[in-house]
Amino acid sequence: MIADARSFKADQVSREEILAAIEGFREEYKAEQITGALDDIESYTLDILFVAGDLHIRGDLDLFTEGAFLLIVLGDLRVDGAYTDQDDPETYLLVTGDMHARDVVTAGWLEVHGDLRVGRLIGDYNDCSAYIGGDISAGLFYGEEHFFTIEGELDADVVVGSPRLMIDHEPEGIELDDPKLLEYFDRELLRILEDTAEDGTPIIDVDGIDDFREVKHRVIKGVPLKTS
Repeated sequence: MIADARSFKADQVSREEILAAIEGFREEYKAEQITGALDDIESYTLDILFVAGDLHIRGDLDLFTEGAFLLIVLGDLRVDGAYTDQDDPETYLLVTGDMHARDVVTAGWLEVHGDLRVGRLIGDYNDCSAYIGGDISAGLFYGEEHFFTIEGELDADVVVGSPRLMIDHEPEGIELDDPKLLEYFDRELLRILEDTAEDGTPIIDVDGIDDFREVKHRVIKGVPLKTS
């Protein structure tokens, strides 16, 4: 259980408080899903957790592990470790302020109304999506197939591939077949094709991410993607 979070199942937060908070969702679909879930939540494995104010997690925050179908933070969210959410079962995060995390791996529904500051930002699959109302600042951004709506600017030291974005200014990324990826990923994480030219010169071609599961694992554990 997240400290300072009130549980809907335990009658620590009212239906009216939840409904008032989810009116703030920028995408109507999410509010509809949560409203429908309120009547059936007792049959869910997960709960709706509510924090009226800022929340600081001194470690990792995994919504499924914390038992959160929906986590509402009416304020800023700071996660000293990795933040993760899921698409099976789907989990939701609503932050009305800014969010800061060491790293983020998002497969679920992530919504931050302010800025998102993160070391590495990884999207996972395309069943759900992310909405950021402010700017994103990241060391590395790999959206994979996940969709991101960014109302502000994207400032990332490294953008991998061509992320699926709704944004005013598209970032310039390193294409997935660019050997420059070897500067940021260990060889075993990439699909490498090696050959030799007629003059004996070695040829190294890159053909995308080969072990995405390991990429996510390293990011969640705080391990560098490039170790040598």
